[in-house]
Amino acid sequence: MKIGCIFGTGCNAAYMETCGNVGKLAHMNLDPDAEIAINCEWGAFDNEHKILPRTPYDVIIDKDSPRPGQQAFEKMIAGLYLGELFRLVLVDLHEQGHVKMFEGQDISALKKPYSLDASFLSQVEEDAFENLAQTHDLFEKELNITPKRPELELIRRLAELIGTRSARLSACGVAAICKKKGYKTAHVGADGSVFNKYPHFKVRGAQALKEILDWESGRDGKSLKEGTYPIEIMPAEDGSGVGAALIAALTLKRVQEGNTVGIKDWEGMLKGTAAAKGDNKQVGGK
Repeated sequence: MKIGCIFGTGCNAAYMETCGNVGKLAHMNLDPDAEIAINCEWGAFDNEHKILPRTPYDVIIDKDSPRPGQQAFEKMIAGLYLGELFRLVLVDLHEQGHVKMFEGQDISALKKPYSLDASFLSQVEEDAFENLAQTHDLFEKELNITPKRPELELIRRLAELIGTRSARLSACGVAAICKKKGYKTAHVGADGSVFNKYPHFKVRGAQALKEILDWESGRDGKSLKEGTYPIEIMPAEDGSGVGAALIAALTLKRVQEGNTVGIKDWEGMLKGTAAAKGDNKQVGGK
C-alpha cells in the first residue's frame, strides 16, 4: 500500500514522503532519504475557493456550517454533506414555482436541515426497479411526499450526479499524490462508509483515475478491468486503527535505534517496553 485514504463522514489521505522533500523539516538536518508519514488533511484543499467550481448549494452548505470557509474539499465529497446537497436542490426546485416539483405537497420534513444522509442517496441509487418503486416508497415513508414518475427520474439523476461528483473529486486527490510521487502502479488502501457502502463509488473513482492518468492498459499490459488497474483503490478494514498502531510501532522502533528527533518524551515512550529493560545506551544519541 502506497497511500491510505478515508472516504466516510469526512475525508483525508496519508502517504510516505522522504524528509528531503518536506521543506518544513529542512532546519532539522534529517537524513533526506528517511521516510516520514504525511497527513494530507486534504479536506481543507481550496479553502480559498479559487480552483474547484462550486454550485449555489455548495455555497449554502459552507455558509451555514459551523466552520465557514474551512474544509472546502470535504464539503463537496464527504458523506456528511451528500444528503444535504441533495435536500437543498430538491427544496430549491420546489420553491421555483414554474418547475412544479412536488406541487401541492407538504415538504416540511424535507425542509429540515441535514434530515437526509448519504444512506438516503444510496437507497435511491440502489433502486433496481424500472418504475423506481423503492424510491417512491422511500419518499412516502421518510418525507411524506408522493413523487410522480418524472420527479422520480429527476431524483434518481440528481443522486447519481452528487454521488459521481464525490467519487471523481475523491479520485483527484489520489491522482495528485500519485503524480507527485511518480507512482505508475500502486495500491491505495481505503476505508469509510462512503467507500464501502455507496453504490458505484469505486467504479466511478476508477474511471476518473483512468481519465486523469491516461491509462491505456492495465498492469503488465493486461486489459483494463477491476483487478488490473495500475492504481487500484482497495478496502482497508479498520484502516485508521491499524495505521495508528503502525505509526506507533515505527516510532518506537526508531527511538530504540537512537533516533529521537521530534519526540519530546522518548524516555517516557520506552517505559514499560522490552527496550526499557535492556541496554539503551544508544537511545537518545540523535
